[in-house]
Amino acid sequence: MDESRRIWRDRVARWHKSGHSARVFAEQEGVSAGTLYSWSRRLGMKRSEYRQRSEKATLPALLPVVVAPSSAAACSPGTALEIVFPDGAVVRVPPTFDEETLARVVRALGGVR
Repeated sequence: MDESRRIWRDRVARWHKSGHSARVFAEQEGVSAGTLYSWSRRLGMKRSEYRQRSEKATLPALLPVVVAPSSAAACSPGTALEIVFPDGAVVRVPPTFDEETLARVVRALGGVR
């Protein structure tokens, strides 16, 4: 395998593991998203297949939980709940919410595996 092919195979594998979009990952690597997609196809490395394999081997992540000091205002029934993820994503949940929808949102953001 030539050097260029080896470099791109490694880069595409790291992209698939990262969970980032092609645009974000390519920007971090200093390459174009189109070139990243092209090499992925050329090497036969499908992202969906790679994710399924890597997710099976990955243990669930445990995330730290920070509980803010309680106050009368924070505990009132009409107060919204706020979830802040390690990457900075914030989900604000109104006092009346559907638990299943909230669970799907949290899973989609990678908070629960």
